Amino acid sequence: MSDAHKKFVSLMNKVLDEEATKEEQRLLDAHIADCSSCRVHFHELRQSADLLNRLVHPQAPLNFTKNVLDKLPADNRHAVRNWVSRHPLYAAMAICALPMSLMMIAARRQTVYRDKNGNGQFILLKMPENRS
Repeated sequence: MSDAHKKFVSLMNKVLDEEATKEEQRLLDAHIADCSSCRVHFHELRQSADLLNRLVHPQAPLNFTKNVLDKLPADNRHAVRNWVSRHPLYAAMAICALPMSLMMIAARRQTVYRDKNGNGQFILLKMPENRS
């Protein structure tokens, strides 16, 4: 099937689904009048759609969705989100406590040197005395 025919096949589907505009409908009708292969294909598609529409559509009982959802296991995916929404203060404290504790641990590990003069100033790095 050529590219031009593929364009009309998608147009046929739009017409059968009743989504085509009047202009698209006229364009398809004009093409089908000239092209026998597209005419046959459109006729087959229409027959298939008619057969599918004649099928009996089963109706689910009124409480079908509720009954199925009740039989499913409980969903625990949102347990953390539910806990955070019920305990916002504890959640905020936990979020702040972790970085603060990491900062305190890192600060304790740093070696603080007193300045050589002993004037009470603290320096984080001790530079070598002589640079030659």
